[in-house]
Amino acid sequence: MRGAKCLVQAGLVWLALISWADSANATCPDPDFQSRTLIIPAKVQSYGTMQYARSVDVSDKEVVLTFDDGPDPVVTPQILDTLDRFCVKATFFMTGLRAERYPALVQEVARRGHTIASHSYSHPNNLRRLGWNAATRQITRGINEIQAALDAHDDTSDMRVAPFFRFPGLNHSTGLRGWLANQNISTFSCDAGTDDWRRIAASTVTYRALRNIRSTRGGIVIFHDTKPRTAAALPHVLQRLQNEGYHIAHMLPERDARTPGTTLAAAPLDRQADTPLRSTHD
Repeated sequence: MRGAKCLVQAGLVWLALISWADSANATCPDPDFQSRTLIIPAKVQSYGTMQYARSVDVSDKEVVLTFDDGPDPVVTPQILDTLDRFCVKATFFMTGLRAERYPALVQEVARRGHTIASHSYSHPNNLRRLGWNAATRQITRGINEIQAALDAHDDTSDMRVAPFFRFPGLNHSTGLRGWLANQNISTFSCDAGTDDWRRIAASTVTYRALRNIRSTRGGIVIFHDTKPRTAAALPHVLQRLQNEGYHIAHMLPERDARTPGTTLAAAPLDRQADTPLRSTHD
């Protein structure tokens, strides 16, 4: 059964690669929809007003697209194709377990110019309920497995996982955020949710995403590229935002801005980095 499952997964990825090739020459409806590259300073911060005091430095009606939990062999290619059609870039907070399973998807997300960040190894819903060593291993192994997927192909072997981390379920702790800060990794929450993780229709995802983005007038928006409802809703969300005069900003680590030709930054963490560290970062 396991071998049959692997064959099915490989087939899905192969079909996804065909769809990527077909979408490569898509025409942008509005080449100015993506306003700029938003450089995230190397100084460690916690971003997203849903949980923290500040967010990234966006302008009014400027949106940062982020996707959690992937990559997924069915949904991620659809998300990528939609982003291509609108000529916008996003940040993908991936899990290490899925990166192990679908390294070609990790590589393709990077090839398409998106930022790749980390979201733990296996997505335990609340890292703070784990022991300290288990929690830090979840973070380091996640980053290392994503990096291993990038390293596995010549096209992406010079790219690095961005020094951005999002807690699964947004369940953070001061101690773990401090430990991340000592690894020079910033923590990302969001400014606007979309509820796409709930069992709701794609039309409801569209409605709630637009409602919440309008309420905050932009900022970091969180989606999930493991949900078919998200893939179905995204074109409608982007089209409405475009019609209403919003723009998309693409987050990039400061170090990347200094290194032409690369998309990602920050070397993978040491797998043995389990020692608790204190930090004054809140």
